[in-house]
Amino acid sequence: MKNQKMFDLLLPLNSEQLNNLKQLEMTCTNIQSAWLSGYFWKIANQKSDVISLKKDKLNENNQIITIISASQTGNAKLLSERLNEYLNKNNKKSRLVNAIDYKFKKIKDEKILILIISTQGEGEPPEEALSLYKFITSKKAPDLNHLYYSVFGLGDTSYNLFCQAGKDFDKRFKELGGKSLLDRFDADIEYEDDYNKWSQDLLESINNKEIIVKSSFLDLEKENKFTILNNSYTKQNPAKAIILKNQKITGRNSTKDIRHIEIDISGLNINYIPGDALGVWYKNDTNLVKNILELLSINMFDKIKIKNNVITIFDALQNNFELTNNTKNIVKNYTSFTKNKSLKNIVSNDFDLQNYTIQTPLIKMINDYPSNLSAEQLISLLRPLTPRLYSISSSQAEIFDEIHITVSVVKKLISGCMHFGGASGYITQFLKPDDAIKIFIETNNNFRLPINPNTPIIMIGSGTGIAPFRSFMQQRDNDGAKGKNWIFFGNPNFTEDFLYQTEWQQYIKKGLITNMHLAWSQDQEHKVYIQERIRENGKEIWSWIEEGAEIYICGNASKMAKDVEKALLDIITENSGLNLENAHEFLNNLRFKNRYKRDVY
Repeated sequence: MKNQKMFDLLLPLNSEQLNNLKQLEMTCTNIQSAWLSGYFWKIANQKSDVISLKKDKLNENNQIITIISASQTGNAKLLSERLNEYLNKNNKKSRLVNAIDYKFKKIKDEKILILIISTQGEGEPPEEALSLYKFITSKKAPDLNHLYYSVFGLGDTSYNLFCQAGKDFDKRFKELGGKSLLDRFDADIEYEDDYNKWSQDLLESINNKEIIVKSSFLDLEKENKFTILNNSYTKQNPAKAIILKNQKITGRNSTKDIRHIEIDISGLNINYIPGDALGVWYKNDTNLVKNILELLSINMFDKIKIKNNVITIFDALQNNFELTNNTKNIVKNYTSFTKNKSLKNIVSNDFDLQNYTIQTPLIKMINDYPSNLSAEQLISLLRPLTPRLYSISSSQAEIFDEIHITVSVVKKLISGCMHFGGASGYITQFLKPDDAIKIFIETNNNFRLPINPNTPIIMIGSGTGIAPFRSFMQQRDNDGAKGKNWIFFGNPNFTEDFLYQTEWQQYIKKGLITNMHLAWSQDQEHKVYIQERIRENGKEIWSWIEEGAEIYICGNASKMAKDVEKALLDIITENSGLNLENAHEFLNNLRFKNRYKRDVY
């Protein structure tokens, strides 16, 4: 007995805690055990951080800088982490928080705020920043006269509303009285040099400001809630995995070509959670590269210099540059090289230029207006190649050493020749089983299953937007989760486009899927869309919301997701007695509580 007491004293846990831990361990899968390990490590580190920060609070001259990451594809998150490290190395007190975890009502207590933000859809903030944006643009927004801030926007100049989210936040901060530490910077997809210069200028500006700031400590319970699972591979250092399967899952008469892709990751240190995305580095089609070079009278063996490396123009176009999307800047610059009168007329009118850019791929423009360019001139037109992200459609708890994605093939007939989208064409047309593919995991902590397996969930998706819900069902099936599951899915035709039909039928038979409502837009004279199915089931949806259900939307941001949100607002107003303004606030509160989650593109 004496030895047992001594043993208990030496343990960091008492007997009751140890017994509870052992009972929990018996119910956990390997993936869940790994997650818990990381979770408790995070808690331990956060508690030590809180102690340290509370000590700092005694020094009223501490300058606490809050960095908010608002990311869509992970770039803003990476830059925010780099900035946090950079400021700490330069003796600045900074903390990093994901926008979804930011206690936005306490923004009135901030003194120095740095926002690094991307733009999604039609100039909208990324999903994780919507609650903050809706708050600061509402009547409840506080005075920010005390605030010094800076915004670094990430975007793509090929879109009309370039870096619009950053511009909107910057404008609103100013309207509320905020003072700019440094002018907003709008960065294009090749942002590395711009970021380095901006971060140095930011530090200098902070040093030059004589700001005496009382430490303002937000609730750290949810801060730094970035992914716990560590992967050895990143966007900059991708893994080489192996293609296992490339299977068409739409019918022969379908207007869509959608593929189920299976990838072998055995032997690789890759972990993922349902809701994450797979980043894929791709190569441009050989025939497309040859066609462009031939039309521009460029020898494929001509040498160019890229980042101190001398390579052939053929290799550069295949591996380093975006060739499938056209932009207004490319059209303008190509026109200045070619002096073509037809292109000059297009460029002279903004409306015509916008329409032309949307409707005319790069290869068609060159095919219609060929010219003689040098390899250097061609390279100066183009944007760097970037990886594509695909929602993962599998659960690692069920399939272990594989990753599945669901890919819609982008293709267009141009001048009698079929041209494919860069990534979708590479994955589905070029790669075969046993071929290697460069991949990495892009975590998405804002699109997770409920922690409580008894929580009901409502999943809404169209087309390949069904992908993450396949991973959700695999995970819930594996976990034996008791929560109700309701799926809304839309596509053109029942017989041709019911993706993963047999799997859903098995889950329904098993009782895992409680409800499944389908919308086939082309199967009848009157087109039926997913939002109509949602309205038809409004009362039951509302009862699920009252039970604590979490709602997930995946798919097109500008069309489906907006229409679905309007339908949900209608359901709220009809069943709660709230007016439209309060219904918006109700939905935003669901978003803030992580009960309304969207993965839109």
